[in-house]
Amino acid sequence: MEPTDHCATTPNAVSHLLEFLRRYTRERLDSRRMDERRAYPTSFIPDLAAEGLFGLQIPKSHLGMGLSNTDALRVMTQLGAIDANLLILTAVHNTLGVPPIQGFAQPAVRDAVLPELAQGRRLVTSAISEPGMGSHVRAISTRAVKQPDGSYVINGGKQWISLGADAAYVNVFARLIDERGQDAGITGFVVDTSTPGYIGGPEVLTLGLKVVPQNSLTFDNLRVPAESLLGAEGQGLLAAKTAFTKGRVNLAAGAQGAMMRSLELALRFTQRREVATGNLAENGRIHQILADSVAATQAVGALVRHIGARLDAGEKVADPLYFVAKILGCELGFEVVDRCVQLLGARGYVDTNVVAQHFRDYRLFRIFEGSTEAITVYLGTTFLAAPGRFMELVGQFDAAPQVHDLAERVDKLTTLATAGAQQRHVLANVVGELACWSILAALTSEIANRSEMHPHTAAWCERQLRERLRSAESGMPFVDLPTVDEVANHITGYQSLIGDIDQRRPGEQNELDPLLRR
Repeated sequence: MEPTDHCATTPNAVSHLLEFLRRYTRERLDSRRMDERRAYPTSFIPDLAAEGLFGLQIPKSHLGMGLSNTDALRVMTQLGAIDANLLILTAVHNTLGVPPIQGFAQPAVRDAVLPELAQGRRLVTSAISEPGMGSHVRAISTRAVKQPDGSYVINGGKQWISLGADAAYVNVFARLIDERGQDAGITGFVVDTSTPGYIGGPEVLTLGLKVVPQNSLTFDNLRVPAESLLGAEGQGLLAAKTAFTKGRVNLAAGAQGAMMRSLELALRFTQRREVATGNLAENGRIHQILADSVAATQAVGALVRHIGARLDAGEKVADPLYFVAKILGCELGFEVVDRCVQLLGARGYVDTNVVAQHFRDYRLFRIFEGSTEAITVYLGTTFLAAPGRFMELVGQFDAAPQVHDLAERVDKLTTLATAGAQQRHVLANVVGELACWSILAALTSEIANRSEMHPHTAAWCERQLRERLRSAESGMPFVDLPTVDEVANHITGYQSLIGDIDQRRPGEQNELDPLLRR
């Protein structure tokens, strides 16, 4: 049987941290008030900092906790169960912010900055996304021009930067222009945000995750010294990849926590609710929804633990596994939360009943660090470009024969001919999605005997793969579509039916009156 409380199986430091978070949640945290005010309470960050939450994997030599990957992911699952804002605050700092500095900053900078970050005296984030390219790192337009004295002057802008206006340090990724005026590749810099030319823009008013600020940033002749480099010139993609890669599995770990908490509340309600057919939890359809939601939760957890264990063993984790964690972890996470809203009925739509806020907050995870559609197509494209790689990956698992047979049928789809780029995109999406389910089915098949629920989880994952594969083999995803122009013209025609309804009321005035400015 799997342990139900990780506190019983983790080192004392992690047990203490998990118990602190649970006690703090019961006695001090008010998620509803934070959500309404769009702000943390005054003592919030100091309280978390005192327990080491901002230095989870920073070495003890730099005043961090030095946790293993498995234990750090367990903390993320606990945070995800409590509040997505709490999760993202700590995940952005520990995952997007710290690793590029820890792995790529100059030794003197690393030694000076990491202790500050570990103790929560300063926050850090990374600035990659831009208005015109989202998270497509290779399309970065922000420019860093190298100066004769070895420093760099950065100009450009970033968007959707978590903690962008609050962090003391930001890892900025820009396109380097060398002394000859030539493009020298994407380069990373750790920037002190008090530097002249660093301008934090307004906070975006988001649907959920209202407490963690999402800012635009502007760099106006921002000059940084040579020692601010993250790695070598032109090698910034390595540091950026470090941030993104760890971020993907952390999102899955947090989503698993939200799934657990939502199901806990849904079970309480269904067990206490009587309807015309009797007890709601005993209703066959409700029982089926709960059982399948548990399977989805257990499958995501198995993948998170598998990645953590391999990292702790010093093994290389193939990039596709991180994509599977991001795609299925976040998709299944939101799907289970949505089901729990439905199971709670009217109570699920009440914002104070926790699950509704989870619904708003975790919706972002399907977009965060790359939308599901974009990265699924990317993943499928990598398999289309490298025949045999997919089966090599699935072959690492000791799965049941029928799962390997299904995977081989998926592999055959990579050889399909397509007519044009759009069909190729559709095929890549199909292959990417099926690859995710193949890996999850293989993993859960390998561990199908670990508990009473594991056989159901393995069977559920295999069924998801089988049903999606059947649809793909029947040609359903490749139906003929109207042209792009035909679709656009039809949507444009809606205005004749609904009219011009853009709201033009003046917004709130947030700037100082012109007569009062300097």
